[in-house]
Parts: sequence; C-alpha cells; structure tokens
Amino acid sequence: MKDKGRFLKKYRGNECLNCGVPLDIIDRYCHNCGQANTTKKLSFKDFFNEFFASIFSYDSRLRHTIIALLFSPGKISKEYIHGKRVKYANPFRFYLSVSIIFFIINGLFIDFDKFSSDIGKDAKMGKEALSEIEKSINVDDSIKEKISTQISETQGIPESEKETIKNAILSTDSIQLSSLLKKKQKEVSYYTQSQIDSMGFFSRPFKLWKMYDDYYDKTKETSTFKALADLKHEETRLNKYLYKRVKKTNNISDNYGIDLWKFIFNQLPFIIFFFLPFFALAMWFIYIRRTFTYMEHLVFIFHTQTMFFILIGISILIGQIIHSSIIGITLLVFLFYLYKAMRKFYNQGRFKTIVKFLLVNVLFFILASIGSAITLVGSIFIF
Repeated sequence: MKDKGRFLKKYRGNECLNCGVPLDIIDRYCHNCGQANTTKKLSFKDFFNEFFASIFSYDSRLRHTIIALLFSPGKISKEYIHGKRVKYANPFRFYLSVSIIFFIINGLFIDFDKFSSDIGKDAKMGKEALSEIEKSINVDDSIKEKISTQISETQGIPESEKETIKNAILSTDSIQLSSLLKKKQKEVSYYTQSQIDSMGFFSRPFKLWKMYDDYYDKTKETSTFKALADLKHEETRLNKYLYKRVKKTNNISDNYGIDLWKFIFNQLPFIIFFFLPFFALAMWFIYIRRTFTYMEHLVFIFHTQTMFFILIGISILIGQIIHSSIIGITLLVFLFYLYKAMRKFYNQGRFKTIVKFLLVNVLFFILASIGSAITLVGSIFIF
C-alpha cells in the first residue's frame, strides 16, 4: 500500500503516542494498541480521508457478509469460527444493525391506527350483537309470560297440569342465558394499611391488585395520591406502583391494547437478542456430541437469525410493491435455507440433519412461546 498523508515515513515516530510501546520506522500501526504511528498533526483533509476510508472498508466487509449469507448458507459461520474474520462484519453487531433496520422499515408499514380502528369496529359489532341477544331474551320473556297467563285462564285443564306446562315454558335456555349475562361480580375485600402491613410478602401484591383494580373500576380515579388518600393507604413504593399499574392495564382496554403492542414491537430487537443465547444453548444440547463450543453455536444462530430478518424485510418490501403478502413463501424459503446452513456448518449427512432440523424447529417454537409469554407479562409491568 502506497504511503501518503499522515502515513508518510517522515511522520513516523519511535514510540506509540497512545501507549508508549517502542516502534520501528517501518511500523504503520502500533502492534500493541493498533493506533496509527504518526506524529503529524491532524488536518481537515487527513480527518475526512480516514473517515471515508473507514466507511469503504466497512462497506467491503458488509458486501462480503451479505453475499455469503444470501448465497452460501452456513459458509460465513464456518469460516468465522475457523478464524477468517477480517473480511466479514462482526456477527453480533451485524445482527443488531440488521434487526433494528428491519423493525424500523417494518414499522413504516404497520398502521397501528387502522389496526385499532378495525378492532374497534369488531368490538362494536360484538356489543351490538350482545345487545340484540339481550333484547330478544326480554321479548321472549314477555311472550312466555303471556302464554303462561293464557294457560292459567284456559278452562278444562287440571291445575296440576297447568303448573307443569307453565314451568316448562318459563325454564328455558334464554332465562339461563339472561341470568348468566346479568351475573353479579364477586365482592372484593378492602384492607386498611395495618391489615396490608400484616400480610405475607408474596400474597400482599395480589390482594392489593384486586382491591385497587376494583376501586379504579368504580371511581376511575386517575390520581394515584388521591386514590391512596381516599383508601387511607400510605404512599409506599409498592402501593404507588401497583395503583399506577392498575391504571395502565385498565387503559389497555380503552384503545384495545395498541399502546402495549407498540411498546412490545419497539422492544422486539432487544427481546429477541436476549432470547437467542437460550436458543444457542438448545443447539449445544442437540449437538452435544460434536466439538463445537457454545460461542460457535451462538455465531451460527446470529447469522441465521440475521438472514431471517433480511428475507422477511425483502418480502415485506416486495409485498408493498405487488400489494400482496408473500410471507408464507418467504418462511418456506428460510426453512430450506436453515436446513442447508445446518448441513454446511455442522457437516452431517442428510438424515441426521433432517432429524435435528425438525427438533430445532420444535425447540424454537417452545422457546418462542415461553419467550412471548414472559415478554407479554413483563411488558404489562414496565410499559
């Protein structure tokens, strides 16, 4: 490489200006810390030359990484664990970059307002249908009463038979449905602060939650401090936290959970990033007889998950162009890609790879279900 600018030999020093390690005039960089061996003061031109050089250098790694991911399943992971790492982007940082870009692009095409409107229409239709059922029940009840009265006034029928017929008419499913719809809720116990203090550590939050939820449902009090004052409860961290959570969870129903889903969607890149190490652990157990380390499995997981985001992102963009979803086809393509990547990376025969491929997918859905449940519950308590 031709020396120019700050890298000319006349600017090189005998020691690193950063860490003080002795250097030779032929050393372009410090072999200890990696800093450029130059004593030339930084100029405007030098700054931008190095800036754009670093961009093009990363762009080269990016190009090699994407080409290897797209057209050579498993190759990049295999070469990376065998030491060929300079030509490829770091798998962990690359995954985070791709996932964040994916969710930003995907967020542009998700219309939460339309989603909320559609749910609202469905909910309204459900309420109207329920109202019609209740009206029909009342109409049925009035008709039954009239029939019952006419039977009572009918001559020639023994009184015992009249009672039997009337009871049969009045005791129908509509009466049972009406009583079910109008069933009263159970009474919730209200506790004083002294009673709360005497509760067990684990039972206290659950009892307080029921009480605060019932209080908020009846009063719709939005001020936490006023609510606690009305209930004569102390302004402890637990009391304030639980009442605020009750308000949040009750407000979820007001906009059909859209705020909660927006919160979860925005956290998904980091949530998935958090759960991928557990999936790598499952892969380690599946291939426990092989010599792969846990970190090598994790590299493979990050590369395949990155490819998943790339494929889904491309399919979303294509779907927007052709106004039709191709997610189903994309998922089939990814499953085939995953099989080929597993076979290349772990270097096993078709039968073993197919068996482990099926097992991997079963474990993935189990872990995804557990992760989704934990995410949903956790989000309710922190969003």
